[in-house]
Amino acid sequence: MTQPDLTLTPAAAKRIAAIGAAEGRAIMLRVAVEGGGCSGFQYQFDLVDTANQDDIRVERDGAAAWWMR
Repeated sequence: MTQPDLTLTPAAAKRIAAIGAAEGRAIMLRVAVEGGGCSGFQYQFDLVDTANQDDIRVERDGAAAWWMR
């Protein structure tokens, strides 16, 4: 399987870091796309402490996001 071309913008990295600082812990944003919803897709956003084994990691400026496969 090829690696998808995903990026984390500087603004998103800054916001993830700010939320983690406010909560007093390191967090990561997990994004998932699932079938369903009005357009045929549903998007799920969660703040997590750990990644799943098959998640794809995207990092910028010390902030991380995980994309579920």
